[in-house]
Amino acid sequence: GAGKAARRHRRRWAFAAALALVLAALVWSKLFLWEITVTGNETVSSARILNALAECGVDRGSFWPAFTSDNLRSELLVRLPELAWATVNVSGSRAEVLVRERVAKPELYDRGLPVRVVAEKIGFVTEVRALAGSACVKPGDAVSAGETLISAAAESAFSGTRLVHALGSVRAETYYELSAALPLEAAQKTPTGEKTTRWALVVGKNRWNFYGNSGFCGANCDKITQEYPLAVPGLFSLPVALVRETLTEYETERAPRDCAAAVRAAEEQLHAALLRAVGADGEVKQERFSCTERDGVLTVCLRAVCAEDIAVPVPLTAAEILELQETSKK
Repeated sequence: GAGKAARRHRRRWAFAAALALVLAALVWSKLFLWEITVTGNETVSSARILNALAECGVDRGSFWPAFTSDNLRSELLVRLPELAWATVNVSGSRAEVLVRERVAKPELYDRGLPVRVVAEKIGFVTEVRALAGSACVKPGDAVSAGETLISAAAESAFSGTRLVHALGSVRAETYYELSAALPLEAAQKTPTGEKTTRWALVVGKNRWNFYGNSGFCGANCDKITQEYPLAVPGLFSLPVALVRETLTEYETERAPRDCAAAVRAAEEQLHAALLRAVGADGEVKQERFSCTERDGVLTVCLRAVCAEDIAVPVPLTAAEILELQETSKK
């Protein structure tokens, strides 16, 4: 009876001690950051923001009570001038970085700098709007890349010819021909049936592998990694995770490509490239795809008719300024 009572007493103490250790671990874990998320960024990547935070001393495993939010915000904005505002909210072992990016300032130009407007690409002019300077082309004209569309020489009834910063837009009908080549055969993976699973333990920034340096699979191997963190979402998170890696061996062999799927993918890529070329203000009026096969290669071609603004400003060189000044005197 006395022995059983002592064993029960020891079990109670062991359970109480284990519970105390778990509670202590939870309290200790909440004093360190184990998860950092970034929200509010669009052009500045999350990786850049996290790297800047790490340079400021905020990283996984950092002791967050030592942070000073004002100093941290100031350091972050100095390292990332693209940000207008930033703050770090800490909840337990999680930190959320909220940022707001600066609004790009409109491009300023010097009105006194002589500038001409030239064609960025070949096209047929459909509309000319010269806000400053003298239009050199009219609708229906064919222009080549680099040709002057709006001259910097402006005629005035009171002051004669003077050099200005030419401004305006010139819309034109443009033509594109884009192509993509695809081999009719492609490398295809075939599983060999060989598969293995290995485990690892991650504690903080340290990792212990429960396997040796095995050469299984070599280069022809697919790896799927699954991580099981010791955490309860919204309650607590410990810097401990069990990692499972599944390795599957495969062989590669040449196999006929699905031509229909390949053509569809190529057409989508060419269409996307066309949209990037004409820009947000451009318009695709007509597009036509064609497909040819030769020597085991499938070529997909896109021909398109577009409408876009082809005008780009170019500052005058000293020689061009002198030439226009001499011409205006005649």
